[in-house]
Amino acid sequence: METLIEKILEYVDPEGPVTADSLLKQDCGLSSFDSACLVGELCAEYGVSEDDPALVKARTVGELYAALTGSETK
Repeated sequence: METLIEKILEYVDPEGPVTADSLLKQDCGLSSFDSACLVGELCAEYGVSEDDPALVKARTVGELYAALTGSETK
């Protein structure tokens, strides 16, 4: 999870801390462009398809982590 948060922080500088419950757009401040770039980079790194339904539905950092790794965040 820490590696994912570090990767997100390469794209944005949010006002508050980034946690598993942080919303990618509202809390982290990822724009659509930043999201596309981040997801493309993460998919290549984790070997996940960008079309994966869990990845497409991910709205929080924890959901994104689960979609990439196939594991729970808690």
